[in-house]
Amino acid sequence: MDMQLNKDTLKTQRDTRAWSQTQLAEVTGLSLRTIQRIEKSGVASQESAKSLASVYECSITELLVKDVSSPNENRFSINNMSSTAKMIHLAVLCPVLGIALYLFFTGHSSTVWVDLIRDSVFSSAISEDRLDKISLLILVLAVGLPSLIPGLMYDFISKEGSLIKRFP
Repeated sequence: MDMQLNKDTLKTQRDTRAWSQTQLAEVTGLSLRTIQRIEKSGVASQESAKSLASVYECSITELLVKDVSSPNENRFSINNMSSTAKMIHLAVLCPVLGIALYLFFTGHSSTVWVDLIRDSVFSSAISEDRLDKISLLILVLAVGLPSLIPGLMYDFISKEGSLIKRFP
């Protein structure tokens, strides 16, 4: 499992000891090429990180990048949307969800699809009360998730929001 180490911390630790990369490689038992790669990319195996932490007399956590997050983490989070996109999302979500909930609770035939999805996925052995809650959740998700699209499209077109900035 690779770890993301702080490149600046690694270089600072080596510089405070006035070691060259070659000397660090000898002391850690790692190859010179491995030291060069780690200092350039910050990516190290757990074994290499242990060796560096041992030589630098610190814990591995002190060498890790602070607040590391994977590139795919929270990629489509609403927190990454611009405030205008969030307002567009709410402007679409509120009336559409309101109408959908009204139709659902009045038993209108246009919401039969919700129970069909529920019954095809979940066992009929579940209590009726719980099945009703599952139906409501399916309806909210089926209406809520597509309502994100207009806001995301706004961010994409206007190039706003940190979601778009992640995709050059």
